[in-house]
Amino acid sequence: MARKAREAAPDGLYHIQQSSTDQRCLFESNEERMKFLELIKEAKQIYGFKLYAYCLEDKNAYHLVIHANGCDVTKLMKSLNIAYAMYVKFDGPLFKDRYKSTLIENKCEFERIIAEIICSKKLGSCFNSETEFCDDEDPFESVCKDCIKTSEDAYQKLLEIADAEQIAVEELLKDKDRRNALIVTFRKTSILSLKDIGELFGGLTESSVSKILKSSL
Repeated sequence: MARKAREAAPDGLYHIQQSSTDQRCLFESNEERMKFLELIKEAKQIYGFKLYAYCLEDKNAYHLVIHANGCDVTKLMKSLNIAYAMYVKFDGPLFKDRYKSTLIENKCEFERIIAEIICSKKLGSCFNSETEFCDDEDPFESVCKDCIKTSEDAYQKLLEIADAEQIAVEELLKDKDRRNALIVTFRKTSILSLKDIGELFGGLTESSVSKILKSSL
C-alpha cells in the first residue's frame, strides 16, 4: 500500500512526533540530548522555522511544536534525523517508521499541546536543558504577520535595498559578503523556501543557500 501523502503548508503550525525502534534508545545520555538540541538550533538557522516547544520524552521519543515559516517540513525532518543518526552511529535502524506530523488548526489546540509538554517537563519525563531557544510569540497573531510571502515581494524588497544603496541589484549581489548577509536576513523575514531564496540571489542551489546559512551560525 502506498504511503499517504503528508499535509504540507508552508505557513503551517505542526506537532511533530518521532519515536525510536526497540533496538536502541533514542537518547541514552544527556550528552546525546544536548547534541540533538544543538542540531535543532542549527536547523532553525538553516530552515528558518519557529520552535515553540520541545520534549525529549524519556529515552525513546521526541516532540516538537513548530511553525514551518516557509520551509519544507519534510526536508527539515529528514535533515534533522539523518544528522542525529550520523552522530549516534548506530548500525541498525534508529527511528521507528516515519515521524508523525499533525497540523495544528486553532489556538486552543496549540495551547493544549504546549501545556502538555510543559507539564511533562515539570513532572520530569521531558528533558529540559538550561539552553532555551524557543520562540515565545503567539503564532496565530505574529508569525510572519509582516514578513515577505512571495518571490515577487522579495524581489521588490531587494530592489528597494539596492536603490537605497544607489546601485543595481546585479552589483549588490556581486559582493558575496553583502549577498550572504542579505540571504540570512531574507531567510529570517520571509516564508520563502531555500529554492526561492537561491533563485532570488542569482540562481544559487538549495545546497549553497544552506551552506551560507550554516556558516552564519
